[in-house]
Amino acid sequence: MKILIYPEDIVKRCLWDSYTYYILGSEKEAEKILKENAELELSERDAIVIGLLRVMETDNLIHRFNDYLTHFLSVRSIKDKENFLIKKKSLETTIDKFLDKFPDYWTPPINYSNALKDLVNYIDELKERIEKLEILKVTVQNVSYEFYNTNGVKKLLNFNNY
Repeated sequence: MKILIYPEDIVKRCLWDSYTYYILGSEKEAEKILKENAELELSERDAIVIGLLRVMETDNLIHRFNDYLTHFLSVRSIKDKENFLIKKKSLETTIDKFLDKFPDYWTPPINYSNALKDLVNYIDELKERIEKLEILKVTVQNVSYEFYNTNGVKKLLNFNNY
C-alpha cells in the first residue's frame, strides 16, 4: 500500500512525537521535514508503528488528550485490593508529554492554534485539580511510592468541551 501524507498532517493527527522517535530518530531531521512540509511516502509498516491507520484528523485536541490519558490510565493502572492506582510521577510525565506531539517549530492553522491554546489551558486546570486529589503512599521493600486513585483522575476529565 502506498501512503502519501504531508508532515503537517502527521502533526494534526497527534502523531508527530511517534513519527520523530520511531521513524526519523532525529529531532533535527524532523524539524527540517516539517518546515519543508513536502508530501512524503510512508510504508504501511511505518504507518502502523506510529498509529496512522487508526486515527482521524480533528481539531478537538482536548478530546484527543482525554482519549490519550484514558488509554494510559487503563493500561498502566495497578490493582490494589478493590482500587486501581496510578503512580503520581508516571501520570505527571504522561500529561506533560502530550504537548510534545505539537512541536514549537510548527506553525498551526488558526483552528489548531485556538485548539492548542484551549488544550494548554485545559491541561493546566487539570494539573491543578489533580494536585488536590488524595495521594496514597505505598512502601515496597523500603521504597515509598506515591499513587493517585485512577477513578479519581478519570472523574476530573471533561469530555463535553464542544
